[in-house]
Amino acid sequence: MLTAEERRLKRLKRRRIVIASVAAALLLVIGYFTARPALNAIKAWQARRHAAKAFAYIDHANWLEARKEASAAYQLRQTEPQSVRAIARFLSRTRQPDALEFWQQLEKLTPLTREDRQDEAAIAIMTGEISRAEIAVQALLESKGADPVGWLLAAQLAIQKGAADDAMSALTKIFNDADATEEQQLQAASLELALASGSEAIDERAIDAWSRIEKISRGKSATALDALVLLARQSMTQSPNSVRLIATTSDEIRRALENHPLSKAPQKLIALDLVEHGDVRAGLADSRRDELIARGIQQFKDGDPSDLLTLAIWLNSKREFEKTLAAIPLEKALLGRDLFLQYLDALGGLERWGEIKQLLEGDRYPLDPVVQHMYLARCSTQLDEKAASENNWQRALDAAAGDPGKLIALGDYAEKNGIVDVAQSAFDNAANQSPKLRVAQQGRLRLAQRSGNTAKIHAILAEMLKIWPNDAALQNDEGYTRLLVMSERQAEAESKKEKVENGKEENAKRQTPSVQRPPSAEPITDNQELITLSALAEKLVERNPRSLPHRTFLALARLKQNRAADALAVYDNITVARGALTPSALAVHAAVLAANGKMDDAKNEAEQIKPEQLVPEERALVEQLGDR
Repeated sequence: MLTAEERRLKRLKRRRIVIASVAAALLLVIGYFTARPALNAIKAWQARRHAAKAFAYIDHANWLEARKEASAAYQLRQTEPQSVRAIARFLSRTRQPDALEFWQQLEKLTPLTREDRQDEAAIAIMTGEISRAEIAVQALLESKGADPVGWLLAAQLAIQKGAADDAMSALTKIFNDADATEEQQLQAASLELALASGSEAIDERAIDAWSRIEKISRGKSATALDALVLLARQSMTQSPNSVRLIATTSDEIRRALENHPLSKAPQKLIALDLVEHGDVRAGLADSRRDELIARGIQQFKDGDPSDLLTLAIWLNSKREFEKTLAAIPLEKALLGRDLFLQYLDALGGLERWGEIKQLLEGDRYPLDPVVQHMYLARCSTQLDEKAASENNWQRALDAAAGDPGKLIALGDYAEKNGIVDVAQSAFDNAANQSPKLRVAQQGRLRLAQRSGNTAKIHAILAEMLKIWPNDAALQNDEGYTRLLVMSERQAEAESKKEKVENGKEENAKRQTPSVQRPPSAEPITDNQELITLSALAEKLVERNPRSLPHRTFLALARLKQNRAADALAVYDNITVARGALTPSALAVHAAVLAANGKMDDAKNEAEQIKPEQLVPEERALVEQLGDR
């Protein structure tokens, strides 16, 4: 029996237990629904913090740390806009095609900023994604206050599309913009030079561009120093008999490079090159070469690793390998990877392959396995160690697997050393992993061109055109090589037909003599395809009348249509500078001249061509001239 007070206390206790149980249940329910958002909020904050660090590293070009921070941000929260932006910006600034996927992902999360659009447009132009580039550039130009950066991108896009006039219009806006920086003015002038490649009208653009570069070079800024380097290179490459494009003399450029307040080893060594070049041009040959090299060594042999690297590159470029080793002994060469590689190159230039192999196998400097096996393969080749060479090339391929950048470096090195199968494997693997990696596809194309197999060249161009359908250069080259392949198909068809007809003796009397035409004038069976190609060529010429490759494509298309006079008319109103004609352009032009009865001119032009520079179908165009 309980007293009234005991019953009251018991009821109170029971009520407290119920309330506590309900409260606990409510807390569990609330925790269940709020814990995840809270955790996500924490992850988002951490991701933004890593992204902010990545942006700072990107601004200072610290790519290793930028990659770490951007990756950390993205792994924490892939739906956080700043995380996606950090990855996209890092990939864009390091020129990786995958950046476009992240810009697309970011646009679904938040509107892109002007800086985002600039990076997106730049990487789209670099990778040949014309449609994406057009959208990004158009957004920049339509936004309030279109700036010089937008017009620079518009000019680059127009150049890639083959629209020279549109490019020049964009560049003019930069030249006339008082707010354009000195660096932007120099970039615009450099793009104007890209439009200057042949005719009299284009030479006027070249003169205008060089005058702008000269004006910029008179300053004391870093941009002015860059302009001086451009002038120095132009001065050393310009032929003495060509039209002078710059008013500044070599001596004036040299003095400016030597006395510029920001001039360092690269610029001062270029100044010495100008002196040597002046001696050679004056007919003094090597009179001061040794003195100039000794001066360069004396200036920078005790410099920091950056100066030593510049000096090593300079000496090796002059094939002064002994002097490289004397100025930069092994102890100094071990200060940095690139410097050590230059030291190895100098040993290679002296054919001291045994020493290189000993250094590499002794791990005196820890190199990336791909680089180490590449150099060991080269050594083994020179030492006639065939099995070791093949093994090291394969090990280099294995070490580079999964990394397109390393595969490209391996492919370039193998191609340079004539190891075509390794280069082919490296470029193919890189292209399979990153189909939009332009440098990988271009490596494949170079190797096909090296083989001289027109069908293979066309197949790769056709693959590239599927990836970059709006690229004017690819449209031109794919169409041109398709014409050549069609010619080969036609020749094979005619040969088979002739064999069949010769085998039918019972029908000999009913056969009519065929009309003999030169190979360049043979009609192509697939007339519709030929009409399509001719229309494409006309469109390309219309968009960029100054492009000689476009005109060559159009001339060949008309020649294949038996329109010899129209093919010759393609070359009206264009003057090409001496040395600007490619072997292919010369071959087609010679065939056009021959088809119009200008045999002497055709043969004179054909004599300028080395047959090995042409593919078989182009050689056929030239060889037929000797039969006339």
